Amino acid sequence: MTSPPAAPPTPPRGRWHMLVYSTVAGSGDRLGLIRRQLLVDAVLLLAAIGFGGFILIPTIGAHTRAGLVTDLVLGAVACGSLAWRRRCPAAVGGLTIAASAVSASAAGAAMVALLTAAIRVRPKVVAALTAAQLAATFCFPLLYPQAAGYSYQTQIIMGGLMNLAVVGWGLMIRAQRGYLRAVLERAHDLEVGQALLAATIRDQERRRIAREMHDTLAHRLSLLSVHAGALAFRCDLSPEQTRSMATIVRQASHDALGDLHKVIGILRDGQAGEANALQPQVTLDDLATLVQESRLSGTEIHLDQRIDQADLATSPNAAATAYRIVQEGLTNARKHAPASPVHITVEAGAPGEIVVTVSTPLGGRPTAASIPGTGTGLIGLRERVSLLGGSFRSGRAGNRFVVNARLPWEI
Repeated sequence: MTSPPAAPPTPPRGRWHMLVYSTVAGSGDRLGLIRRQLLVDAVLLLAAIGFGGFILIPTIGAHTRAGLVTDLVLGAVACGSLAWRRRCPAAVGGLTIAASAVSASAAGAAMVALLTAAIRVRPKVVAALTAAQLAATFCFPLLYPQAAGYSYQTQIIMGGLMNLAVVGWGLMIRAQRGYLRAVLERAHDLEVGQALLAATIRDQERRRIAREMHDTLAHRLSLLSVHAGALAFRCDLSPEQTRSMATIVRQASHDALGDLHKVIGILRDGQAGEANALQPQVTLDDLATLVQESRLSGTEIHLDQRIDQADLATSPNAAATAYRIVQEGLTNARKHAPASPVHITVEAGAPGEIVVTVSTPLGGRPTAASIPGTGTGLIGLRERVSLLGGSFRSGRAGNRFVVNARLPWEI
């Protein structure tokens, strides 16, 4: 089962560049985002009112009573419109810039609206609003010349530089937000990829454990079934033969239970790293013991081994796979052709290659006790061989069933 992807990382909070993070997707919980936006709105509104008052005070003497009231009303409307600066940044920008052309108290709101537009709207709209703000900068000193003792040229230069600085700041925030959004998306993609990779590794580990347990338990349980069947159906056994078969049944049962407890413990704890204990430890030297166990169950086996374990020292996996192929072949022979002889050949093929062949004549009569199977043994062998880069074939060849594998050992 794939674990759900983790949430993207949360950027730092409580820094001076809170504006950068305030509207980036995934930048925090919803309540925290609302609080930051309210704080930013309050700070910018106070800045707009303060800057507007700073521009208005030197021009009060140049206002008539009606003109002052009009200036304050336009300033209040401009500042109030900032509440919609996120939803309609272009419209709010146009309104406040138009008001700032004739109203000193609206100058601060125009600067805030221009900043928001630089962050949120398309570059062409930002350019148009910037040009409009520069035009308003040219208009305002004509209505209030020599404000605060500054000449017309000085007021134009100061106003133009401030407007360009605000636009530059907004574009910088916009670039930072885009970069942060890209970083968050990249981090999210990496975490999703890591989760999928971990799930794939867990699935492969479980499949490997299942394949190893099938190879081991199927062999032992088939031996157990054969000897138990002999004890149940044969009445001509001597006490010594009965005791020997009972000993084999008991040992096979204990070994199967031990392997079962091991894998259940690993799967229950979820510690896939401990599954390394299930790595195959068998070699070609163990073939003699494997063949002897099968012969004790009554299977006739002809083993032709023309390669030594010493030749496979550079590839223990190839030796273990060769052992499992022989083991699965013997297990299938006990299941499907218990009365037929089994011919096993382990030899060197092409340079750097080992060839394993297990063949059984078809048409043998099954015993009274049929051994069920899962049908996954040969599939598991094919997977083992393909992982090593070898080739695997199984099926009828004349009147025999043949399993053949070619395994590279110099890997």
